Amino acid sequence: MNFPPSNFKNNSVLFFYNGTAFPQVVDAPDLEQMFHKNANEMILNGIRGGFGMEQQKKEYKKQLDLMEQTLCDTAQGKMMDDTSIDRAWVRLGMKDRQQFYHMWCLNICALLKMKVIKNDNENGVLSAYMR
Repeated sequence: MNFPPSNFKNNSVLFFYNGTAFPQVVDAPDLEQMFHKNANEMILNGIRGGFGMEQQKKEYKKQLDLMEQTLCDTAQGKMMDDTSIDRAWVRLGMKDRQQFYHMWCLNICALLKMKVIKNDNENGVLSAYMR
């Protein structure tokens, strides 16, 4: 028997950029696939809207650089927690934590798709099957 079985969908997902992980591990079915699909649609919509690949690459990277720096700044040299995440999204003028998390994940997936970053020890998505 292969593990995990093909019908096993429950996995924990961690999205990270520049060595910084968003300090939230989400346990949701097919979350990684959903973000990859949505990132692909985001890229295609950008092209349809007149934004070329190079422009999108720069913009997504710029956004992630700002988000990652803000997360690190708000942690104030300590481990990131709910308080530092909340300070980060407020500082960036986002409407809530969910918007911050979605933008973080979508931009990482988009940069992976456009081959700006590699899925390695510094950037990407880490999925782990949980029992």
